[in-house]
Amino acid sequence: MALNLFKPLGSLLDFFLPRLCVFCRGAVSEGAAAAVCQACQDQIQWVASPLCLRCGRVFGSKEGADRICGLCQKEPPPFVRARAAVLYDEDGPAASAIKQFKYGRRMDMLPVLQTWLRTPTFLEPAAAVDLLVPVPLHSRRLKERGFNQALLLARAFPDQPLARDALVRVRHTVPQSGLNPKERRENVKRAFAVPRAEQVKGKKIILVDDVYTTGATVKECAKVLMKAGAREVQVLTVARVRYE
Repeated sequence: MALNLFKPLGSLLDFFLPRLCVFCRGAVSEGAAAAVCQACQDQIQWVASPLCLRCGRVFGSKEGADRICGLCQKEPPPFVRARAAVLYDEDGPAASAIKQFKYGRRMDMLPVLQTWLRTPTFLEPAAAVDLLVPVPLHSRRLKERGFNQALLLARAFPDQPLARDALVRVRHTVPQSGLNPKERRENVKRAFAVPRAEQVKGKKIILVDDVYTTGATVKECAKVLMKAGAREVQVLTVARVRYE
């Protein structure tokens, strides 16, 4: 009831006060899908072809068509495909938004990140799966942070079934940042489990996370889900690190 009382107030504030960009605090046009001004919007690097049909790696050369990269040919991942909305550039708006949301508890960044996910490219595959599964946090990390960023991002698709506990983290791990690819794989090995296999058995699943770096975390999650009987696993992240 109290929440409803605040809705008219929020509408009045939106009417009388200009919406400000979450990055530069400049004015945002009325028709903008999120609180990002055009100048900052123009700095976003969107993921675009040519890219790997499996892991979504963006190829350095703009020549040629989408194809399977050498790494996926050598070691096929346990998911059918991974896709991201934007490229993660340390000095760009994508990295800024994710870091401020994830570590600075800037909840005003969440609608921006969700808007980047809600593009036609992702709405169609999200509508075609049985479950959305967020990459889980360990209970210790969840207590420290106060929220699971992957779970909040998955709510960008409110019409799709969201299984927040289909996958759990059973072992506390150190942060992946700063680790090399081999250390990342070892760090997340046996860190995840499916508590109830019947929840995922035979299901087409989209695994949701914030950033795809080397793919170690989502590969381990997908492997566990497939072992539990999932029909297929796709991966969807807001951003991915560019590897030329």
